[in-house]
Amino acid sequence: MILVLLIFTLAFPISTHASSVKLVKITETTPVFDDMQKVAVFQKGTSHTVIKESDRFYHTIMGNDEVKFSKQRAKVIQNDPGNWKGAHPVRATTSTHVNIMERPSVKANVLGSIQPKMTIYVQRLKGVYYPILVGGQTGYIHKDQLKIESGIPVLMYHDIVTSKFDQNASTLEIQKFREQMNYLKKNGWTTITPHQLEAWVTKKIALPKKSVLITFDDGYASTTNLAYPILKQHGFQATSFLITSRINRPGMVSDQDIARTQDVYSYQNHTHVFHMFNNLTNLSLLQYESEYTILEDLQQANGIIEDILGPNYTVTAHAYPYGKRSPQAIRALKSAGITSAYTIDEGNVFQGDSIFELKRQRVHSDLTLKDFANRLEGK
Repeated sequence: MILVLLIFTLAFPISTHASSVKLVKITETTPVFDDMQKVAVFQKGTSHTVIKESDRFYHTIMGNDEVKFSKQRAKVIQNDPGNWKGAHPVRATTSTHVNIMERPSVKANVLGSIQPKMTIYVQRLKGVYYPILVGGQTGYIHKDQLKIESGIPVLMYHDIVTSKFDQNASTLEIQKFREQMNYLKKNGWTTITPHQLEAWVTKKIALPKKSVLITFDDGYASTTNLAYPILKQHGFQATSFLITSRINRPGMVSDQDIARTQDVYSYQNHTHVFHMFNNLTNLSLLQYESEYTILEDLQQANGIIEDILGPNYTVTAHAYPYGKRSPQAIRALKSAGITSAYTIDEGNVFQGDSIFELKRQRVHSDLTLKDFANRLEGK
């Protein structure tokens, strides 16, 4: 079983008993189950958020997984508790029973434990402990108790600039980009394409252990003017997800830029005009437009890219605007011939992951070279 501890963006299933989110206190140390097996233990006296209840069980969330424990071993102490969400981009496995501490200290109380041979997701390392969100509160696992899995990193860039004078998270100084590419080259990383990653995720091919997919979103002119020479110098491949309605606009790539740089870049779909976000509803167009209208937009974007690059070129990958997606968007992607899609959810990619919800590692100006190296290794 995989306990996916990452940002929980989907609505919870409807409860068999209508109730609001509540907080319960464990009155007797209790086993915790998924639908198949025992996966953890909650200690007596600890508190956990309940998101629904059935006849015999309270149900809570360990990351993206719903788990349950006996109602006879807990009592309600609060309705509408505080925050129970968090990003968990680091994937790890347990070889023995792993204790979850109340604080980052060996002297702290134990909230519970996770069974051996479990795959879990935790937050980035803080000191010598990995924070983990369990049942609505943050617990801590010592780093020596976990084996970190590296997977394959997909780096996410946007705009490269010569100098930076603002706090725009989408821009990165060229000197930092050059340092990162030099690091990849010096340390033996192999750059890959979306097609290769898709084949690896679906277990059709093997890839070198140090494989990395470099991606750029939106189609800024800097990807060809500034990033391209550095990538080409190192013999690297990269992928550029284009908003095709912006091609040939000031500050964006032109038809000619795309054609002359296809020896380095794989050009892919980032919508035509559907790269929009409604601040009132917190939804993107790919979340509330119909499958048919989304398909039209995707097909238009595909057609523009393929017209520029010739009859033998086929667009097969997509990056969701703002990382937001929906069932109808995924159906439209499949109808448009897209075979893999990328989110902005943080973390590396692993074999068996959902091919239409692949994670990426955001690269920003505040990232040190050590941080960059840790993200490559899934830490």
